[in-house]
Amino acid sequence: RFGFAAKIASVPLVAAQVLPGGAAGAGALVSLAGLGGLVGAPVGGFGVDRVGARATAVASGLVGGCALSAVPAALSQEDPAVAFSALIILWSTAVAAQAPALQALAQRLAPPGGEAEALALPRAAGDGVYIVVPYLLGLVVDAGAPQGADIALAGVAGVIGAVAVFVALPSRGEEKIG
Repeated sequence: RFGFAAKIASVPLVAAQVLPGGAAGAGALVSLAGLGGLVGAPVGGFGVDRVGARATAVASGLVGGCALSAVPAALSQEDPAVAFSALIILWSTAVAAQAPALQALAQRLAPPGGEAEALALPRAAGDGVYIVVPYLLGLVVDAGAPQGADIALAGVAGVIGAVAVFVALPSRGEEKIG
């Protein structure tokens, strides 16, 4: 959810500065990231079916988190537009792939009959993140951090989340379809 907060609070501001067309370029990037999301969701479902929900959640979380973490390096290039755009689209695709895996994990971990509540809790927690994280990302920018450090912070949070899933959730007993 940190990455989504960065997508609405930080990515458009940076994109408007580094992409041709300013605000129009930023809007185009957000639209392209949405298309990446359309690709990622079926890929994530396939991953859940083939390698399991935990492995898919961890792998996609690491890819997405590392993509956002690399944004400052991309922005330090002489012409950062392509590298920055590619990282944002990669992040969007990865988190879309992570969504079916996290839903499958929530359902698997729910007590019998509690599946609906298990799906509602992560959404509620995510909503809480949207209240706090955009403000924190703004504080990073206001503190004079290098360009893109706020986006990288969101990426680090994604990596920590993926590691937490890997460490906290058992891999045994996971059913794969197919």
